[in-house]
Amino acid sequence: MDWKLTKSLFVAAFLLMNFVLIYILYNESNDEVRELSESTNALSETNIDTSALESFETVQMQIIVGEPAALEDEADTSDEETELTVPIEDGVTFAPEGLNTYKNNSIYRGEEYHYDEVMSDPETLIFNQHYEDYPIFSHEAARLYFSEESASMTQGYVENIEASDYSVEQNVRHPKVIVEELYLQENITEDAVINSATLGYYIILEEEDQIMMRPKWQFEITDENVERILYVDAISQTEDIIERE
Repeated sequence: MDWKLTKSLFVAAFLLMNFVLIYILYNESNDEVRELSESTNALSETNIDTSALESFETVQMQIIVGEPAALEDEADTSDEETELTVPIEDGVTFAPEGLNTYKNNSIYRGEEYHYDEVMSDPETLIFNQHYEDYPIFSHEAARLYFSEESASMTQGYVENIEASDYSVEQNVRHPKVIVEELYLQENITEDAVINSATLGYYIILEEEDQIMMRPKWQFEITDENVERILYVDAISQTEDIIERE
């Protein structure tokens, strides 16, 4: 066997593979710029307000998986639950600031939860678990739910979060492109106002020992005097649009 020839062929194949990958990434980048340009032109023919979307920077994300944590009540160590409800300590102020201090000091992994202004109301305050600075959108499995009426807190926590073996990192779709799609599919009108677009994860599968999450955009929209919350997939156009009731 000619080892020098084999080595040369291996190096050539490696360089060719790298060239192909660079070519693919270059085309994907150009496609994204072209798609955004076309979207901007289409939106300019409407009254849709997208001024809240100007600060977007391209990032890559992928599907992630985790496990529901077994939580233990300090007052009753005989049992563990994946959703734990306990009384709020006396003297805690039922407001975002007061509960923020309380969770950081008294709740398991409390510093990983952040206030969700969109889904909270005066009687129920919600803090979502974050993963790598991205919220896991309001779901029982990954949030703190404070109820003023019952003076209680319910916690769910996802642990051992990691990238799914069956997905790869992809560029996140520009929110303006998605807004154009929403308009063309008649999900919003030509007078809609995009109040905010937040990038995070949405739980799409919850089983006894595994939780799967997809990257999603959370759009807060005012349309025909109606406040709406839409969750749109951040890496694929084929996934269903989810509207919060």
